[in-house]
Amino acid sequence: MWLAVALALSPAVASAAEPAYAGRLGELVNAYRTEQGLPPLRVDTTLNALAQEHSAAMAKAGKMSHDEFPSRVRRSGRAMCVENVGWNYATAQRQFEAWRKSSGHNRNMLDRRVDRMGVGIAGDYVTLIACGA
Repeated sequence: MWLAVALALSPAVASAAEPAYAGRLGELVNAYRTEQGLPPLRVDTTLNALAQEHSAAMAKAGKMSHDEFPSRVRRSGRAMCVENVGWNYATAQRQFEAWRKSSGHNRNMLDRRVDRMGVGIAGDYVTLIACGA
């Protein structure tokens, strides 16, 4: 009986935790940038919305992708953007560490050209988009 109750509650619990996960992931990225002598990224509501939309699309498709990335860049209103996506990391710390250990994802988090970011979570899918002037 407990198992059935836990499974029934999981999606609601996950949904409630998504903003905290996104916020913590942004904090980790900014702390890392600061440690590396770079300025922190400002959270941008437009980029948050674009990241959330993309995470929801990945969750619906059931796969990670960078599909429609050029469209997100155009819609950001910024000159350039970088994007990291992830799937199936239970904590923001674990997602951050996976990105830090990947040369391409790490390069994106430390890109000197970006000054703002957005993070979106949908189920087990996460998108970080960071853009610059």
